[in-house]
Amino acid sequence: MSDAASAALLSDLRRADAEATAIARRGPLGVRAVERSPGSRHYLVAFDDSSFLCLGSTLAVEPRAVAVREVASVSILWERVESEVAGDRLRALAAAAGRVLVAGVPDGVGDAVQLVAQRALELAEWRERPERAIATLTGADEAIQLQEALYRAFDAFVRRSQPLVERQSELAGDLVDALRAFEESAAAAGAATRLAGQLADALPGCHEQADQIVAGHIVPLA
Repeated sequence: MSDAASAALLSDLRRADAEATAIARRGPLGVRAVERSPGSRHYLVAFDDSSFLCLGSTLAVEPRAVAVREVASVSILWERVESEVAGDRLRALAAAAGRVLVAGVPDGVGDAVQLVAQRALELAEWRERPERAIATLTGADEAIQLQEALYRAFDAFVRRSQPLVERQSELAGDLVDALRAFEESAAAAGAATRLAGQLADALPGCHEQADQIVAGHIVPLA
């Protein structure tokens, strides 16, 4: 996202905040820009009493319950993606990979460790992009693909490092410590589980939350 696009988004969010304040006669907790499809922008506004307001691209109130439910579903799914993809933990995983390489891991395993670090940094870069301020299904799909690549890279490391586990007592202490820290960092960063599966498990709850947002909309919906 360019500086001009970032400035335009910030301006739009401020205008949505002001419009929501005028409609609800109180300030909102927050405003989320949501695109349920490319070019279809909405603003989902939350208030401190668990009520909500959905505004369209022109900042008019979205009158259709089905549209508000779709916007809410995308927003909730996006929040789940953001909660599962932590840039600091992914960068910590890459740093832990570097310590394994310095400790002198065998070449075949070292290549797998390097790939894990690369995939972790790619996902961290996605997480830190300014574009993620807008909740989109395409953005969520990209995160799922990047995380799947990280999962596969870590799975390859686990398989290649199995011989080291079997002769752990023969390894240098600093290498054992580095490998343990690497595996702990991978677990913390979510590299050992599939994001796609976690999101699939969360979908029923997301739909339920979306229904609650529709029910809590401060303007009656059709």
